[in-house]
Parts: sequence; C-alpha cells; structure tokens
Amino acid sequence: MKNKLVLGLVSSLLFTTAAPLMGNVVQAEESLEELKKEKEAIEDRSEELGSVIEETESEMSALEQERQELETNIQSLQITIEGLTKDIETQEERLEEKNKEIEELNKEIEKLTEAIELRNEKLQTQARATQTKWNPANIVHMIISAEDLSDLIGRMGIIGTLVSANQTIIEDQQRDQEALVEAESKIQVEKEQVETLLVEVKANREELSLQQTELDNEIMYVAERYQMNATEKDQFVSDQFVLAQETMALSADIEAEEERIAEEKRLEEERIAEEKRQEALRVAEEERLEKERMAREKREEEHVAEEKRQTAEKAETVEEEKVMQVVNKDEKNNQNKQKEKAAEKRRQEKIKAEKATAKAREEESARKEKKAAKEREEAARKAAAERAEAARIAAEKAKAEKEKEEASTSSNGGWLRPASGYFSSSYGYRIHPVTHERGSFHNGLDIAGGGPIRAARAGRVVAASYSGTYGNRVIIDHGDGYRSLYAHMQTGLSVSVGQSVSQGQQLGIMGTTGRSTGVHLHFIVYKNGRTVNPAHYIR
Repeated sequence: MKNKLVLGLVSSLLFTTAAPLMGNVVQAEESLEELKKEKEAIEDRSEELGSVIEETESEMSALEQERQELETNIQSLQITIEGLTKDIETQEERLEEKNKEIEELNKEIEKLTEAIELRNEKLQTQARATQTKWNPANIVHMIISAEDLSDLIGRMGIIGTLVSANQTIIEDQQRDQEALVEAESKIQVEKEQVETLLVEVKANREELSLQQTELDNEIMYVAERYQMNATEKDQFVSDQFVLAQETMALSADIEAEEERIAEEKRLEEERIAEEKRQEALRVAEEERLEKERMAREKREEEHVAEEKRQTAEKAETVEEEKVMQVVNKDEKNNQNKQKEKAAEKRRQEKIKAEKATAKAREEESARKEKKAAKEREEAARKAAAERAEAARIAAEKAKAEKEKEEASTSSNGGWLRPASGYFSSSYGYRIHPVTHERGSFHNGLDIAGGGPIRAARAGRVVAASYSGTYGNRVIIDHGDGYRSLYAHMQTGLSVSVGQSVSQGQQLGIMGTTGRSTGVHLHFIVYKNGRTVNPAHYIR
C-alpha cells in the first residue's frame, strides 16, 4: 500500500509538469498556422501581381505593335512627302524656266513692239507722202511733176517699190503681232498651269506634314504609355520580388518553427514514453507486490492447513491407538495396513499438490519475467528508434549546414540567380502538381515568372536539347564536381553542346515545355552526381 501511494504521487507530479509543455506545443502550432496563412496570402498576392504583369506585358506588346504601325505609316508619309517635295522642286524649276521664257518673250515683245512702233511711224510718214493703195491723183501729180521721161520712169519704180515694201511691212507687222499674242497666251497658260500644280502640291505637302505631325504626336503618346507601362511593370516585378523575398523569409521561419515544434514534439513524445515506461514499471511493481502478498497469504493458509491436517492426523492416530487397544490382533493388523495405505495415499496426494503448486509458481514467475523482458525490449526498441530519428534529423541539419557552407565557399565567386520571378516550389518532399502523389521528392527549385534564363555559374554546356519530362533543357558542367540543369525553356535555345558559357550568359527563354503546369524554370544543382538544395546556393 505504501509503494502504491508513492508511485501515485510520482505519476501526479509528472502529469502536472507535462501540462505547460502541452500548452507550449499547442501555441507553437497556432503560431505555425498563422505563418502558413500569411505565406498563402503573400503567394496569392504574388499570383495577382503575376497576372497584372502579364496584362501589362500584353498591353505593352499591343502598344509596341501600334508604335511600329505608326512608324511604318510615317515612313510611308515621309516617302510620299519626299516625292511631293521633289515634284514641287521640279514644278518650281519648270516655273522658273517658264518665268525665264516669259522674260525672254517679254524682251522679244519689247523688241517687236519697238519694231512695230518704228514700222508704224514709217508707215505713217510714208502714208503722208504717198498712199499704199493706187491713187490716180497722186500718180498724176507725180507724172506731171516729173522733169523728164527718165525721171518719170524712176518715180514710177520708186512708187512700186514703196508700195511693195509697205505691203510687206504690213504683213510682217500682222504676223509678228499674231505670233506675239499666241506666244504670250501660250506662255501665260503654261505659267498658270505650273502655278496651279505648284499650289496643289504645296497644299498636299502641308496636309501630309500635318498628318505626319499627328502621327508623331500619336507615337509620342504611345511611347509615353509604353514607358508608363514599363515603369508600372518594373514596379510590379519589384513588388513581386519583395513578396518572393517575404515568402522565402516566411518559408525559413515556417521551417524553423516546424523544426522547433518537431523538437518539442520529440521531447514531448520522449517524456510521454518515459512516463508510460515509469507507469508500466509502477504497474508491474504493484502487480509483483500484489502477487507476492497473495503468494505469502496462500503459503500462510497452506501452513495453517498443514498444521490443522497434522493435528487432525495426530488426533486420528490417538483415536486409532485407542481402537487398536480394544479390537483383536487380526483386526488391528488389518487396520494398520489400511491406515498405512491411507497415509501413503494422503502423502502421495500431498506431494502431487506441492508439485502442482511449485509448477504453477514457476509458470507464473516465468510468465512475469517474460512479460517484463518483452516490456523492456519494447521500451529499448522505442528508445533506439527515437535516438535514430534524432540522429537522422541531426544528420540532415548537419548536411544542410554543410551544403550552405560549401555553397558560400564554392569557386567562381558563388552563384547567380538564374531567372527573375518568385519561388513557386522548393526543394524536398511535396504533393506532385501533375500526378498529385503525396511524398513526391522535388529535386530542384521552381522559379515562376518569365524572361531570359541565365547561367548561374561559368562552365561548359554538356547537354542542350529536348528531354521528355524536362522539355527543352540545358546542363552545364562547372568543373569542380558541380553541375546545374535548367528545364522547361522555350524552343530555340541560345547555347549548344560543347560551348563555354560565362556567368550570367543567356541560355534561353523561360517556357512550359515538357511535363509542366505553367511557365517556370526548374533549376537543379548536382554535387558529385547527387542533387542538393539550390536555395543554399542562390538565396
């Protein structure tokens, strides 16, 4: 009873001590759940920003196409304007030639006008002297006034010559005047045509210049919108990068919190296992004490029974002796034989009972020992499993720390982030996004977003082709036991097998070829042929 009370008090104290520890585990799990919710909210915001970035890029692409179309229209207008400018220059040259012709013609007109005026004056003078038509009175006067026949004949020749000359002058005068009027009219018409065409060409050029100005303004507006969208996109990408950094920090906090909770759970499980073991020992001890008490009581009862039996046997012997004194000798002999047989039978039965009791005690003792050994073996097995699990966790932590240390001291000045975007899936066990299998091991780091994929370190390209699950992928050997793989890129890789690449050199464009659920980069780091966590190298 005293042992029971002691063990009960110890158990109560252990359960009382365990209560705060259980409370701490519950609080830690609630804190972990809050961190996971915060991480999910940030990831949702990052996905929203990704959609906004895609819309912005689409709008920027449309603006770029519109700008190219406007530039094409401007180039076409410039070609047309250049043609019109050449036409204007040609027409201006023609107009200048026509003006020169008109000036020459004006000079000729002035000359003809002077000649005509001279002819008119000469004709007027001659008309006063003689008539261009035959006037008999004048002829008679010339004949009468002639001094002799030869003078008369001379005067008649002069008259004929003057008449013929005046007639020629009049015809020349009329022909020159008609030619002058015709040439002046023709030149004037051509001049008017050239001036009209020149006005039309200038008007067309001014209209096209106005159209070019409008197109220039539209291009400026499109360029401003494109620049504004580019700025917004950069801001969105920057915000997304900040969210990715926050997600990484939260992932690290969650990982640390999970490790801490796992450690607390391990300690709690060790404490519970220890309590169970102590309880089992306590129960076993109580059972042992109880069985010893029962065995002791049973032995006491058997001792009392034995004493009673011996007393009864003595009384029976005394009684038999008294009887024997009364009966005859034969009967006495028969009774003695019967008594001896009865005593022998009782003795044999007693021996059998004692043997059965001893055997039962031995079997009970063996069963208890076997049960205690089994319990000790089970407790030892659990303790060994717990120690192995603790050793495995410690080894994984040591391995991770070693990878981080090796990553920080690796050659070529460390590793560069191979792509822009946010981390959509980390290295390690997860639910597979395609097969939805639980416990699937993810051997790399996923970066979602878009744009160029670049070499994380310098090295030599050992593979650059399409490869089933990885789609278009590139593998680079860095020469110091490290290799890196870049998967799911678009068709048209920028490098080929055997090519040496520098750190940061473009390998291709982020895509979704192969076994993929969206545009992302699947980035793997190999160390001596085995995958390691890329986050330790590019974080």
